Amino acid sequence: MAVAYRTKSADDDVRKIAYQIGVVSGRPLTADRIVDELLDCCDRLAELSGVSQGGTPAPELGHGIRLFSHRRWVIIFRYINEGVLILRIADGSQDYLAWKFG
Repeated sequence: MAVAYRTKSADDDVRKIAYQIGVVSGRPLTADRIVDELLDCCDRLAELSGVSQGGTPAPELGHGIRLFSHRRWVIIFRYINEGVLILRIADGSQDYLAWKFG
């Protein structure tokens, strides 16, 4: 079974998204729902990795990097033998296209 692994940076991104929506914006139920949706998207990318490649190639960010959008967030990932490696989860308003991944 394919797995969606997350880097520490991606985990930090998820926590920041949850904090911003749940605490700063005062919408904890929405934060829970959005986090669940984002993690589900990551799992689906992994599950489908054996049959297709989702997302949009983004070679300007690094070798094998792909982008997948969900609502206002962008999942930055690459395919690996075991599924996918989630590198970051960015807010679409961030300048994530300037980031570089090795």
